[in-house]
Parts: sequence; C-alpha cells; structure tokens
Amino acid sequence: MRRLFEIDLKDYEGCSKVFRRPSVRGIIFKGNKIAMVYATNEKYCKFPGGGMHDDEDKKEALLREVKEEVGLDVIPESIREYGSVLRRQRSDRDPDTIFEQENFYFLCRTGEMAGKQNLDAYEAEAGFQLSYMDIDDAIRINIEYRSECFFNEVMIDRERRVLELIKASRYDVVALGELLIDFTESGKSADGMKLFEQNPGGAPANLLTALSHSGYKTAFIGKVGDDMHGRFLIETLEKEGIETGSVIKDPEQFTTLAFVGLDQDGERTFSFARKPGADTMLRSDELNREMLSMCKIFHFGSLSLTDEPARSATLEAVQIAKSSGAVISYDPNYRASLWPDEKTAADMMRSAVPLADVLKVSGEESLLLTGCSEIEDAADCLLSMGPKFVAVTLGSDGVLIARKDRKDRIGAFQVKSIDTTGAGDSFWGGFLSCWLSYGVGIDEMNWEDLQNCARTGSAFAALCVQKRGGIPSVPSKEEVEQFLKNR
Repeated sequence: MRRLFEIDLKDYEGCSKVFRRPSVRGIIFKGNKIAMVYATNEKYCKFPGGGMHDDEDKKEALLREVKEEVGLDVIPESIREYGSVLRRQRSDRDPDTIFEQENFYFLCRTGEMAGKQNLDAYEAEAGFQLSYMDIDDAIRINIEYRSECFFNEVMIDRERRVLELIKASRYDVVALGELLIDFTESGKSADGMKLFEQNPGGAPANLLTALSHSGYKTAFIGKVGDDMHGRFLIETLEKEGIETGSVIKDPEQFTTLAFVGLDQDGERTFSFARKPGADTMLRSDELNREMLSMCKIFHFGSLSLTDEPARSATLEAVQIAKSSGAVISYDPNYRASLWPDEKTAADMMRSAVPLADVLKVSGEESLLLTGCSEIEDAADCLLSMGPKFVAVTLGSDGVLIARKDRKDRIGAFQVKSIDTTGAGDSFWGGFLSCWLSYGVGIDEMNWEDLQNCARTGSAFAALCVQKRGGIPSVPSKEEVEQFLKNR
C-alpha cells in the first residue's frame, strides 16, 4: 500500500522500547457525504476503524472495527486500498516507549442500515456516533479541535490531513468512453464540394464540458490515437478544464472520426471511421482505479460497449465506481452503423441499464430498448430495470423526467437549430450540474428541484444547438444563467 505521509515527532530520544499497533480505517461515501465517527463529547471526527488484533489481516480487522464502532457492515468485495500513514512519537502511557502506528486506509462500501454499536469504555466516554457529513465540515471540526492531551491532537490532525488528501483527489464527475473528431458539414467550396469542419466531440466528453463549464471537477478516461487528431482532442479537454491524465495515446490505433451530415433543421446523419478506432481498444488494465474510486458520479455511454476490449473495460469501471459509492450515470446512445444489427444493439444497450442509478435516453432509444410504443410506458419500463431516475429527451418537444413516484414533461426552449450534435449531452451535463448543486440523492430531491434541473439542462441544450459541433457548442455557465434570466 502506498504511503500517504509520515508523522514523526522525534520526541523519543532515549526511549528503549517500541510499541507497535497497526490500525485500519474505512473511507465510506454516501452520495456527497462521508461517513465519520463523531466524538460528541470530545468534538472531533475520525474515520471508522481501529487497532488490529495479532491474528487478523487488514480486511478482517476493517470488517470488525467498522461494525463495532458504527454498526455498519462493510461489503468485503468493495474494499480497495487507499494509502497508509506512519505515526511515530513518544508514548503517552510510558515515557520509555516509542509509540509507532501504521494506519491503513481503505475505500469501502457498506450496507444501508446501521446496526448496534459495540463500543469499549474509551469510545463510549468520547461519545462515538456515526455521522454522515461534508468533507469540509469534517476538516473544520478537526482544525478547531483542542485537547489537553497532545497525543490525541496528533491523531486528529492526521485524520484532518487524510480528509484534505481525499478532498483534493476526489472528482465530481468522471466519464469514460469515446473521444473523437466530428467532421461536421459546414457549407460548400467554390467548386460546389462539401466542406467539413473539425470539431472535437464524443458524447462523454461533451457532457464533461458542460459540467466543467459549471465549475465542477471532471476527468475523462479513454483512448485516442497518438496522431494529430488525438493530440488535438487532449489539448481541447485541457483547455476546457477536464483532467486528461487517464487519456491514453495509442501509437498503434487511429483516433476515431465521425463525419456528420446536417439537414435544414440541424438533424444529423453519421458516417464513422472506426475500424477499430482507438476508443474501442481501451483495456481493463489501463483503467485509473483510484480515480474511479474517488468520484461522486461516474458516467458512461453505450458506444464503449460496441467492441472488445473497451466493453469489458467499461463494465469493470462501472463496478469499481459503484462499489466505492459513486452514482452511476448511463446514456445509451444508438448509432446503427456501429452495431451488427438492431437486436444486438438493443440487447447490449439494455444489459447496462440495471447498473445505472440515473439514465438519460432519447425518445427513439427508449422505445428501442423497451419495445414500448409510448414514451411514458418506456420510462416506466426503464425504471423497473433498476435506475432511480430517467430522463427521456424529446428534441424540440422537451424532456420527460420520471421517477417511480412521478412523471412530468418539461417543454423545450424554442430556438433556431443549426446543429443538434451534443444537444442531449449538454442537456444531461446541465442537468447533472444543477443536481450536484443541491447535494442530495436523486430519490431525496423535491420534484420542483428536479424540474429546475431539467430546465437548466434544457437551457444548455437550447444554446448548444445554435452552434456547430460537440464540445465547441457547449455554452458557458454565464451564458446559461443569462439565457434563463431572459426567459
């Protein structure tokens, strides 16, 4: 396990003994909150966990300690290493002894319900209780903590530093999938030949751009060719404020290209140069597992499910993120030319629906996936597969938002459409950005707040369709705010 940092007070000169007590700690997220042990009498926060028994391995100790301290059952298969902190100082119990403790921190997920605590005398006296809180609040509480026992202050400062590391390394949204060039039809030459404009795009990247423009911390996982198009795409993401450290440049494959034809209403036809295309060659062993374990929302689409090895990599990424408590967002995006036939596409796209917590799908795709003839019925069918929330985009007719307790159609803003590329992605990025601002689960949202999220997403989409291309057409936060203010 990697070493996060060391605490060595060097206050033990002359000590002749060493007492070693390894410890385990659980990093547990619930939506935007982190599970902490709050000492109600001492007024500090610590990660659930404690000292290991001599005959235990680390994971056994984690299961036992979390259960005893806060009554939560850790799901064994969700446990992932985060890092350790080595602490060394003079013992507060024996002045001739060095106290040395390596604290091992693990990302993990737990069952929903907390059972009975089993506290020892010290923990009961401190008033240990489970508390889900914002990371910033936990950090503030520990900064303010003061104790007559300097030994305890060192311990709590350690927890504060780990919280700050987690905050710095956590992403609001991580997306995986295709990153490509849309060569968008843009008029004709003097000789009457069609001209195509190089526009950076790909549905997951378009979505991240909307979120990045809204001020959220985002990252992309994928693969491009080590060619002029791949380098251009990475540079574009960096300019948009999207983390690209997990975008791989493959010297053996060419960056995927999509040629986009437009009719008079901005509707599109596609022709892909993707045989195989670098985006389809992402492997499971190339995934950034820490990034996947440290995001609030993980988003993926169905284009990364068309071919191996990207299909297996995508499904593994979903499992890593889900097991670490991330909300899973899915956009089944149907492109007929990328699948052997319609049935294969529908079956594969449908197979990923139960993995999602929130789902965005177009009206046509909702009917394809469910076999229904009515949009409302399709939304109900999709909800029955597992997602807590479904948004069915309907182009100029707006969007149907659906939760098991209610459905509602939200009208679109009527604007002149030039190119619908990225409209659905902009809508969903805008929706997610607004949802994140509320800081609560999708099933806990007031319906009026969900309507506001849909309205925000619709504003993103309305501004997007007035320009050509994917990423270049995504509006800024200020443009969206002004647009909504004028409506």
